[in-house]
Amino acid sequence: MLVTQTPAPDPIPPFPPMPVDANFLVSQIIPLIGALAGIVVFALVVRWFFHSPIGEALAEGIRLRRRRRWGISGEAGGEDQRVVALEEQVRSLSTQLSEMGERLDFTERVLAGSRDRRVGAGE
Repeated sequence: MLVTQTPAPDPIPPFPPMPVDANFLVSQIIPLIGALAGIVVFALVVRWFFHSPIGEALAEGIRLRRRRRWGISGEAGGEDQRVVALEEQVRSLSTQLSEMGERLDFTERVLAGSRDRRVGAGE
């Protein structure tokens, strides 16, 4: 009997490196650059608009509407007077609170003294 040996198969060659397709890269990069340019142009237009007289007029209208809604006077002095009045009210409440604390301490001391006298009288 004759045994024949088959030759070893040839190794599979590795894939050759793919060349970079310039058309593919351009078709992917150009829309990104266009989108970034569009965002920058939009930001510049919005910035210009809000610093224009039209934007300032819109902002002033919003400020006036807010003042009317929340009852804030248009003058800066009005807000200062309101703050001064609120500070005075806080001072008054703080004084009243400290007086109430002193009265509570006094009452506790009087009650503790009368309790001690009652406990001492029973012995």
